[in-house]
Amino acid sequence: MWDYIIVGAGSAGCVLANKLTENGKYKVLLLEAGGSDRNPLLRIPFAGSILTVGNAKYDWNYETLPDPSRHDRTGIWPRGKLLGGSSSINGMIYVRGHQDDYNHWAQLGNKGWSYEDVLPYFKNLESNERDDPAYYGKDGPLKVRPVKGAHPLSHQFVEACVEQGLPHNPDYNAAHQEAACLLHVNQSPRMRYSSAQAFLQPARKRANLDIETGAQASRIIFEGKRATGIEYIQKGEKKTAHAAREVILSGGSINSPQLLMLSGVGPAAHLKDKNIEVIADLAGVGQNLQEHACIPMRAEVNMKTFNMEQNAWSALKYGAQWAFQGKGPLTTVIFQALAFAKTNEKLSYPDIQIHFGPIGYEAADNEVKLLDCPAITMQPNVNRSRSRGELTLKSNNPLDHPLIQPNMLGDEYDVKTLIEGGKFCRKLYQSEALKPYFVKELLPDPAVKSDEDWEDFVREYSGPVFHPVGTCKMGVDAMSVVDPELKVQGFEGLRVIDGSVMPQVISGNTNAACLMIGAKGAHMILADAAKTP
Repeated sequence: MWDYIIVGAGSAGCVLANKLTENGKYKVLLLEAGGSDRNPLLRIPFAGSILTVGNAKYDWNYETLPDPSRHDRTGIWPRGKLLGGSSSINGMIYVRGHQDDYNHWAQLGNKGWSYEDVLPYFKNLESNERDDPAYYGKDGPLKVRPVKGAHPLSHQFVEACVEQGLPHNPDYNAAHQEAACLLHVNQSPRMRYSSAQAFLQPARKRANLDIETGAQASRIIFEGKRATGIEYIQKGEKKTAHAAREVILSGGSINSPQLLMLSGVGPAAHLKDKNIEVIADLAGVGQNLQEHACIPMRAEVNMKTFNMEQNAWSALKYGAQWAFQGKGPLTTVIFQALAFAKTNEKLSYPDIQIHFGPIGYEAADNEVKLLDCPAITMQPNVNRSRSRGELTLKSNNPLDHPLIQPNMLGDEYDVKTLIEGGKFCRKLYQSEALKPYFVKELLPDPAVKSDEDWEDFVREYSGPVFHPVGTCKMGVDAMSVVDPELKVQGFEGLRVIDGSVMPQVISGNTNAACLMIGAKGAHMILADAAKTP
């Protein structure tokens, strides 16, 4: 018997495990379907993402259904399957989002989730190298720093954006998000700093924390409308764990709604179709799925970039630089600079984000291949996407992956915003800063000019930024799955605390927000526990 069971050791789950065991009062069990994060390759910033995404040892390797809004294309949706979750395999980019993102959550009825409410949790998490104490934390476990070893073209990208009227603003996580700058990353001097490193590692030796890896949750155990435990599968054996206080789902936007539905909580007609006994007809479970749709903009350049040296000698040379000097390309990340821009000046927030990487690659047949010429990639994406997809069960077998229908461009707003983002990137190629290095456009074809051409390109080449959220929406309406305290509607002792609770995807990369949700969720749990000793 534990006091709390946390299902999922990802970004939010690791924060929860740390915070709930800190005072020594409560016994906590952390269940993770994946394995350890101790492989040294996982700690190398540049190599970590390339070598782990698509590797079944570290990645759930989800694949979507054909998307009718994108010419019926399927796509890969990587999600971390190891301690640290996606924070152990992602691009390490640290973006909090726009202040209005959180104010909008509060306006939807989520009291306590305005920017003013969540800022203290962001600050408490961080050990940030930026200087303003009004916005940044200095004493938290999570290391946040400017990107190391930025390629010269990353600096030129920033200058190109400034030419187009964007402010050079390295403090995009502070008062104003509109910016062009080198990005902030979760990194110690030479290594990735995942949620597992920042929050789980300091807590591992606590006697009141038990961690089970290779443990895939299969069902929530209920007594009436109270969650009392978890069934899970480990090494082919079905096991049971019981929680005296709460069961907390932190599996992310794919696993958390899947587990709810497998346990009989979700849209009743769908559950009955899968021969699952309905415990509660909760229509919003698996709905409201959102992603940051993006398009790849690639150009050949006349300067060596990161995709050019693909040989054993280079691997040895750069590996030695990383290991012994903390320098070289392996200490940095694939995308090094970003821009937040408005395509419509009437908006109160930037509606596009552009990732810039001094690397050229193409994705075909769900595989990523590096180009054989020096190239750069700009990746504009829609910030507050309006399209909505859904997640449903393939079967009642917990080992079957769920069905993911992104419907990523189901709303014309997202299509039009991506078109404007692509046009903005084209302007950057002809700027004084980038023009001397520009050779030719690789994608899209230079013949793409009219809005009709652009729309066809967007629907054919757009894809995810790997920021799925929203499938267990927080709110007060009929489609809400959890309330503003992250308690599952109609149940006791059951919460969802991860990115799936976001009612609207934020303006930027989602990992920082997931960490904040974990910290705020832990605070609410401990506040409730103090009322019932």
